[in-house]
Amino acid sequence: MKNSIVKDAMRLFIITLISGIILGFFYDLTKGPIAAQEEKTRTEAYQAVLPDADKFETATDTAYSTDIEAQMQPFLNEAGYTSDSITGLAIASTGGTYSGVVVTVTAHDGYGGDIQFSVGILPDGTISGISILSISETAGLGMRAKTDPSFLSQWTGMKQDSFDLVKSGGDPASGTVDAISGSTVTSKAFQRGINAALIAFRNLQNNNITTAGGVTIG
Repeated sequence: MKNSIVKDAMRLFIITLISGIILGFFYDLTKGPIAAQEEKTRTEAYQAVLPDADKFETATDTAYSTDIEAQMQPFLNEAGYTSDSITGLAIASTGGTYSGVVVTVTAHDGYGGDIQFSVGILPDGTISGISILSISETAGLGMRAKTDPSFLSQWTGMKQDSFDLVKSGGDPASGTVDAISGSTVTSKAFQRGINAALIAFRNLQNNNITTAGGVTIG
């Protein structure tokens, strides 16, 4: 009986060892292509919101490059945006000259869960574009934020410190945007998330953050 238990344990150990080796092999084989695809997706999202930029970099300041969420959260909390997180930052340049930033926001108050999107902001504070990275809102309602370009395009080309949400009759040039009909929760998640991105942008401008390539915000 004792020998049988030992043999079974050895078989289990060998199977586990072989499985681990195989999994490790395939992980090493695929991690490169996966990382490359993720980088390609990020770059495409950046390019979508700042199409004139030819380079995107991280900040040299460690607080902004390695833990942008922790760096920005106190400023968001102070302004009342406790349901939003800044989860990404890219500093854009064109021909070596600072041309804007891409702020990635995760809005935790979507109807169907977290919504993540990138906001392109020009040096003067004008929003150049918004690109959704992940969303799980209700089809035909909140998901129209993604399927109906007219919702997010309200912000494009606009320059305001913040935007308010109205049911109809919004005037983005004066700081108001229309909600998606029947989807106030989703609309508010985007409106507040975009305002959070603008708070982060002003913080970056005020601190004259630089990149490894020598580009300075501000």
